[in-house]
Amino acid sequence: MVLRFLSAFYGGMKSVSSGYYFNWGMTYARWGQPMKALFHLNRAAKLNEKGAHIFYQRALLLIAMGQPESAIDDFDAAIEVDPKHMEAYLNRSMMHALTGRQEKAQDDVEKAVALGADRPSLESRIAELRDHAEQGT
Repeated sequence: MVLRFLSAFYGGMKSVSSGYYFNWGMTYARWGQPMKALFHLNRAAKLNEKGAHIFYQRALLLIAMGQPESAIDDFDAAIEVDPKHMEAYLNRSMMHALTGRQEKAQDDVEKAVALGADRPSLESRIAELRDHAEQGT
């Protein structure tokens, strides 16, 4: 009984701590301090491996920092925790398109559309990114 209480207490403390780090990470991101934001979001993710929103927000920060490959990894983690995370599919499809992985981008488009995304606008954005990626090569 005591062990069960302590386990629940510890789990609750991890959740509170994760929320603390997540909130500070988001605050630093809004203040234009990406390295501090990344530090706090990393801590939040370590404390809460089931927080799809943490991985999603960290992926968006990584995009802003010019790290699309790392962002894809975090979108993968968000989708693994929450397979119905439409925004993660949308953004991951764009990162795949930007990095030249058109087939993977299209797979994510299909998954996002199945979850309710607007196909025409999404495919238009993917086409723009594809053109941008092809011009960069």
